[in-house]
Amino acid sequence: MVNSSPPSSNSNMVSPCLALSKNDSYAISASGGMVSLFNVIAFKKMKSFMPPAPAATCIAFYPSDNNIIVVGLEDSTIIIYNVRLDEVVSKLEGHLKGISCLAFSNALNVLISSGIDAQIVVWDCNKWEKQRSTVLQISPD
Repeated sequence: MVNSSPPSSNSNMVSPCLALSKNDSYAISASGGMVSLFNVIAFKKMKSFMPPAPAATCIAFYPSDNNIIVVGLEDSTIIIYNVRLDEVVSKLEGHLKGISCLAFSNALNVLISSGIDAQIVVWDCNKWEKQRSTVLQISPD
């Protein structure tokens, strides 16, 4: 997963996002518009999905299933999307501002999200439910 810069209030500022699948065969990308799935081996775009607004700020493959992607949005929500079925599996809400980073723990079977609200949230991957959260204490340097 590649992090993107935090979303801006200026809609002309685009936050490109890119993630590679566990087996390195697929990539997902968003750059202010639709989310696109690419076959890396054939170097070909396979499909695009999800409406462009709100813009994606970060994106990741669910490591247990390459058909599931997770998209953090500038409106503070996280979309769990099944690419094969072309449907939203779940919409996670728990941040106050845009999502800045997504990461999975295979050992704990959780998704960790951080937002520009300085909050870190732990999500259960079985039920896609919020487990706990904390606010980061950022020191002014």
